[in-house]
Amino acid sequence: MKHFKLYLTALLFAAAGITSCEDDWDTPPMYVPQATIEANTSIYDLKNQYWFDDNNGVDTVGLTASGEHVVIKGRVISSDEAGNVYKNLVIQDETAAITFSINQNSLYTFYRPGQEIVIDVTDMYIGKYAGLQQFGMPEYKEQFGWQTTFMPLEHFKLHAQPNGMPEPDKINTIVTTIGELPTTKEGIIKMQSQLVRFENVKFENGGKATFAEEEVTKSQNITDGNGTIAVRTSGYANFYSKILPVGEGSVTGILGYFNGSWQLTLRSYEDCDFPEPEEGSEFKPFSVASAVAAQGQGKSGWVKGYIVGALAPGKSEITSNSDIEWKAPFTLPNTIVIADAPNVNDYTKCIVMDLAQGSELREKVNLPVNPDNLGAEISLKGNLEKVYGMAGITGNGGSAGEFIFTSIAAVTSIDENFDTYSNEINNLVAKGWTLQRVKGNKDWFLKFFDKDNNTYASVTGFKGKAPFDTWLITPAINVSGLAEKVLNFRAQVNGYGNKTSVFEVYVLTSNNPADPNCQMTKLNVKLPVAPGSGYSEWVNSGNIDLSAYSGKIWIGWRYQATEDAEYATWCIDDVLVGKKGADAPIVSDNDGSAAKPYTAADIVGGVAGNDVWATGYIVGYASTSDAASSAVFGSEGAKRLNVLVADSPDVKDVTKCYSVGFSSGPIRDALNLQDNPKMLGQKITVKGDLMKVFGINGIKELNEFKK
Repeated sequence: MKHFKLYLTALLFAAAGITSCEDDWDTPPMYVPQATIEANTSIYDLKNQYWFDDNNGVDTVGLTASGEHVVIKGRVISSDEAGNVYKNLVIQDETAAITFSINQNSLYTFYRPGQEIVIDVTDMYIGKYAGLQQFGMPEYKEQFGWQTTFMPLEHFKLHAQPNGMPEPDKINTIVTTIGELPTTKEGIIKMQSQLVRFENVKFENGGKATFAEEEVTKSQNITDGNGTIAVRTSGYANFYSKILPVGEGSVTGILGYFNGSWQLTLRSYEDCDFPEPEEGSEFKPFSVASAVAAQGQGKSGWVKGYIVGALAPGKSEITSNSDIEWKAPFTLPNTIVIADAPNVNDYTKCIVMDLAQGSELREKVNLPVNPDNLGAEISLKGNLEKVYGMAGITGNGGSAGEFIFTSIAAVTSIDENFDTYSNEINNLVAKGWTLQRVKGNKDWFLKFFDKDNNTYASVTGFKGKAPFDTWLITPAINVSGLAEKVLNFRAQVNGYGNKTSVFEVYVLTSNNPADPNCQMTKLNVKLPVAPGSGYSEWVNSGNIDLSAYSGKIWIGWRYQATEDAEYATWCIDDVLVGKKGADAPIVSDNDGSAAKPYTAADIVGGVAGNDVWATGYIVGYASTSDAASSAVFGSEGAKRLNVLVADSPDVKDVTKCYSVGFSSGPIRDALNLQDNPKMLGQKITVKGDLMKVFGINGIKELNEFKK
């Protein structure tokens, strides 16, 4: 590690003269900054002079050999407007580029791309952070030694003078290949922090993953056939949730360096320049509906759909639905029928394809041998021509390059505590789970809570913009193979904005709820009620009966909001399918509808929802805001603000009651015990929002009632 000296610089300021306009209506002249100092060295020469091989260290820029201040000049090539460049300002001249680490957000409002800056770097600290040479302030870490970190913005401004107006067209973007990135000292000095563009590159996870996760920085690799480089994206960037581009294109960014490896930082999403894929390409395949419509037009390409059946035995032409086997057991291995949704059984909405004998495709997908492939997604390449008298695909020999298929064999049990994925939601997805964003920019993520040494799945609308509708979905489940046809999980919710977002659980017929052909059935589960602040306790969902379902299903946890406001955070853990949860409550089939209103047992157990019906017998009231300690079972001394309701008129245990909160109006006038003591013991049914009322689970914001 190098030692460094501290130099003190005295800065003199001169007062500018004041002039006035003779006419108040004169247009003031545009202010164009002009630097009063001139550069006397290049960025490369400066970097070379203060270069050292260690990954970390700090030095101080001294005077020149002739006793002059050291001055450089460069043009701003960075921008943090999109939130991906973090507290860094990068300038470039004809020889090299250098980073200034500045403790300030929104630096683009001070120094726009293309702005020329003249900087007196004398007495400024130059060094390295994890191998990247930069200006900053000295910092000592026992693990790393001396290194550079953020300087105050005011410190930078004392040394820097803008010169002229921003001219972004004068920024030099270096076009290179990944394989040409240097490994020599001279090359590294020149290329560190430069603005570079890689052409004819592909994202390795193009079309399959997002740039990053919310508040979590991620690396996504690009390759150009000659090498691979990581593209780093912040979870605070305004494009973190965008799907990685597909196909070949160009990527531009600031070339960084971390512990001996090159990496790239995008300034904005627009730094990715990828052409829109053509319909029928691997990256934008035909839908089945499009393939049906294009029959006989000489078109060819990729088609994507779901396997829904196979040709029935003894059929040489398909003219009706009976000519196709839609469910197991399947007889013939030589065909598959695909559609735009896994539950379609209308041959006019399908295409058929022969599976070449002895081919890899036939071996992997034929339904007699692989019945679990029913409902699986597949992409096929071929000609859009009729087969067996109906819409089909021809010209596919079944080789590896002519299809894309990953079996989604339905599981017969799920026991998931989310603890084995290192907080990486994509590791969970790799195990067959699905993230499905129907609207908005929110995704589920994994969260580790060190206090409990526990990882769980979580979702929040924090920093989002409604509307959004996002799902976490299990792998496909074979209901007939379940040892016990039940679902069980635990849930937790915080009290922040809980009324502006909705959390629900569904049984689905596919893992794509955005598909109009996907059938969705909402489950009646016990969920926690959001507290006034902080997080609720974990609440068991109860053992939810799945015996009404058959074949292949998916379980989906849905989080949505339709308007901008404050949003709750929901968490789930310990998902069980095919096994009852220990000591879990039995869930009724009440759903809060007028036909099946929630009971006191349901509400006490933790069901949640807005605009739902609840029923029971009035047994008393709460004399204070804490019903648990002030429950009165009777009408004497009753207040007009609430009543306690139970499943039996003779209940005198507050733990078996829920509270009904009244606002002024006809419902309070009709039901409160102070004005209506004869309502004691009477059955009522009310409609409102489930929440904590007088300290216990209850219902409030009433809009309808029945006596």
